[in-house]
This record gives sequence, structure tokens and C-alpha cells, in this order.
Amino acid sequence: MARLFVESVVVDFERFDWLDRLDDDIILGAGERAPKSIEVPIKDAQEIVHLVTRLVLDLPRNTTPQVVWSLGDSELLVHSDKTKIACSSGVVTITAQVECDQCEPVQIPVPLGVGTRKAPGGLVMTTFTDLEGPREIVEVWSDAINAFAWETLIEVARVIAAQVGKDSRGRALVPGSIGAAPGKLLIQPVARHTLKVNI
Repeated sequence: MARLFVESVVVDFERFDWLDRLDDDIILGAGERAPKSIEVPIKDAQEIVHLVTRLVLDLPRNTTPQVVWSLGDSELLVHSDKTKIACSSGVVTITAQVECDQCEPVQIPVPLGVGTRKAPGGLVMTTFTDLEGPREIVEVWSDAINAFAWETLIEVARVIAAQVGKDSRGRALVPGSIGAAPGKLLIQPVARHTLKVNI
């Protein structure tokens, strides 16, 4: 699959020289890593973030890029098309733009501690429970914004890993590790593990 269509957004993966697809003669067994990890320049990662945020927020086709979250008497407007990604050594920051009745539009950064080139961390990530931002937003919405940032990053990595190739059973590869370097998102595609259930 060279092009990925989601709603009205199209990503043409053929133009990305950083995307190393598996050769036809390479067949990965369960749990095996792709021979090369992927280093995604932040500009291209941003393009893919714009693609996946609509999926993460379950926004239907041909609708506004905005969604309103509700929790009790509180509501928060999320601008999916304003979501940003930034990478430094071992940290991916997903920034959500939100607003409510008490606040004008504001950027809420969510730093996610991930692995590095030298110290891969798998899919283990850490973040803060108290985010930076207006108190009336972060006191109510930190958990939801953290979850949105985490799912956005996982979905970006999933979309990219799937472009690398398929495993021996014909299933798209998945991210086995997410890391960050200055200006680059690091992804290690792997074949899915086979789960055996004994009943």
C-alpha cells in the first residue's frame, strides 16, 4: 500500500526516502524485528499526525475537525487539526489545542518519555499527571488529554510500521518500539506475536 486514505487526507508514502520497505524475499516470523528501524523526520511525522487525529477522535467523514468532550458539567473543544508533534532525545511531545468557556484556545503539551537510539524502551512511555496549562482545563481534562496524546503517538507509529511490510501470515507489521531523537521519531517495526491460548 503506497497511499493511505483517511477521510479527505492522503499520505503518499512513496515520496518518503526514509521508509525502508521489506524486500519480497524477507519473511518475518512471529515477534521478529524488521532489519532496519525507521527514522521519521518531524515534518513528515506532523503530516501523519494530521491524518490520524481524526481516527483517534472518531470524527466522521466530511465533518468539522473539532470535537467537544463532555465530563459532568464540563465541556472541552478539541481542535484535531491543530495537534502538533515534536521530538527531542527520548521525548515525544504531542501538543493539543483546546478551549472552553473559561479559556481562549490554548496549547497543552504532553511530553511522553520514550526510548532513544541507544536505549530502546519498547512501547513503555511515561508522562506527567499534571500538565502545563490553565488550571480550569488541566485540573479536569489532564487524563483525557494524556490519553489523546498517547493514542495519537501509537496510531502514528502503527500507520508507519504497517507501510514497512507484512509478516509470514500476511499481517501488517506493528511498532515494537517507539523512540525519539532531536527532530526525528524512531520506530522499530516488528511482526506480531502469536498468542496461544490453552483452555
